[in-house]
Amino acid sequence: MFKKTLVVLAILSALFSMMITTKAYDKTHIYYFYAEGCITCAAEDKYLIELEAKDPNIVIHKYEIAFDKENQALVKQLDEVLNIKIKSTPTLVIGRKTIVGFSKNSTESNIENSIEFFRKNNVRDVIGELLGFVAPGEGFDIDPTEGTIKLPFFGEVNAKTISLPLLAIVLGTLDGFNPCAMWVLLLLISMLFHLEQTWKKWFLGGLFLATTAVMYFMFMLTWLNITLLFGTITYIRLLIAAIALIGGVVNIRTYLKTKPGCEVIDDRKRKKISIRIKQIFAQPVLVLASIGVVVLAISVNLVELICSAGLPVIYTQVLSIQNLSGIQYILYLLLYLLFFMVDDIIIFVIAMKTAQLTGISTKYSRNAHLIGGILMIILGIMMIFRPEWLMLKF
Repeated sequence: MFKKTLVVLAILSALFSMMITTKAYDKTHIYYFYAEGCITCAAEDKYLIELEAKDPNIVIHKYEIAFDKENQALVKQLDEVLNIKIKSTPTLVIGRKTIVGFSKNSTESNIENSIEFFRKNNVRDVIGELLGFVAPGEGFDIDPTEGTIKLPFFGEVNAKTISLPLLAIVLGTLDGFNPCAMWVLLLLISMLFHLEQTWKKWFLGGLFLATTAVMYFMFMLTWLNITLLFGTITYIRLLIAAIALIGGVVNIRTYLKTKPGCEVIDDRKRKKISIRIKQIFAQPVLVLASIGVVVLAISVNLVELICSAGLPVIYTQVLSIQNLSGIQYILYLLLYLLFFMVDDIIIFVIAMKTAQLTGISTKYSRNAHLIGGILMIILGIMMIFRPEWLMLKF
């Protein structure tokens, strides 16, 4: 009799626990963030309508975030309270899982697998709790990870952590092969050779490079903040895509029809810069010479931004649509900057150590124009037609 009672209690307990477990996900709430005029959003919206019609237990909450102020405030609240970041459209959230962009086969499969995972694992609907759609505390607060690939010797690695650094290295290096700044640096180094004190050579040359790095970093940081603020607006993304396409065409045209070197600084400007550098080194007071070097670096880098033809703008746009923390954004900017500066640093150090002036071959500079131009056109096309591919989860 006692054993039978235990069996009955066990069965009732199991049934009760199943009721509690299923209670949390009787309805699967999905949160969909989109922008008016977004082509990719329209494609995903069509799929979501079909999905909701097919499964009556799915409830889709839609939020337009390009123009709707209340929904923009919600996005900010999700970031601050739940650390769920909505950086671009379309973005879909299931539990804590964010799915950015839409590609017919892969994204549909990803959404359906995420719904299945949400239901099977009794995942908490943290946004639903915040907005009052579900009771608080039901289910488990799980943040499923994905996007891993298998590499020989390394095993499983997150593809996102590979592709962003790779993009920073490639674009930063291509951006660094800039004939405008290279010419000024070589002229500056040739003038440094006339200084007797070694430490002054290192100081003034290093000051030129440091000013270049700081100015370029500030430009990229400013542009990143602009894209983070307005990146969800389709017109801004299309504008940046247009810059990428125009910059790409200009770079390829430069490679095909012009002679090696910097087109932006003509012979008259070169003569002015040469005179200015001579005046800087004619200053007997180090402070005045230092100010002159800083002013020279700033003026040259304003020209260099024209020579770059949009590479840093494209990189910051791609960076802005990743779900990263503030410190991660800074680190990725610094990684780009490191490879942007590496050729200048190598040339300067070799020149100071050997007292010989060595520059990067103009052939490499022209090839950088070609490769950079092709990359910019590819990225520009992706920004227009497949922005989700720039989430770098491939």
